[in-house]
Amino acid sequence: MYIRLTTLGMVLGAISTLVLAGGMAPVPTQSSAPPAVTASATAQALAGTDAKDGAAAYEAGDYDKARRIWQPLAEKGDTRAQSGMGKLYEKGRGVRRDYATAIKWYRPAAEKGDAESQYRLSVAYGYGLGGLKKDEAKAVEWLRKAAENGQKRAQKSLARGYEDGLYGLPRDPEKAKYWYDKSKTPE
Repeated sequence: MYIRLTTLGMVLGAISTLVLAGGMAPVPTQSSAPPAVTASATAQALAGTDAKDGAAAYEAGDYDKARRIWQPLAEKGDTRAQSGMGKLYEKGRGVRRDYATAIKWYRPAAEKGDAESQYRLSVAYGYGLGGLKKDEAKAVEWLRKAAENGQKRAQKSLARGYEDGLYGLPRDPEKAKYWYDKSKTPE
């Protein structure tokens, strides 16, 4: 009886690990040997996934799966996963909304050239979000980097800044036109 309960517990443990990892739950079968469940079952279930899989889960509304995919990748330095983690925390998707944690993830991705993370960091400095002191100069610095890297909202914001003399930028119709034109070109 004890052996059967132990085997059942191992089977249920394997099933819940796979389900939590987003895999398919196996149908338990009669077997003479108990299934082997390792501590790295979750890691093995996620093996072969990349940041694109996290993005697909996010777009499908499965934020918990996106986080489970992105977090280990982000911790290893994957730029897209870092940006994805920032987005989860900024928007409060599957996690408690936390701008400071969002910035923790956006910053390394932004420093590696991720345009979306650069834009989000610009916004954080512009409004003083997540414990950052409001800093117009840093906001413009990140906004410019994002615009130069093709982020369309950053290009429009920079154009508007030059058009109206916002964000500490001088009025400059030529630069405004340049950035408006850039924002209309396909990526």
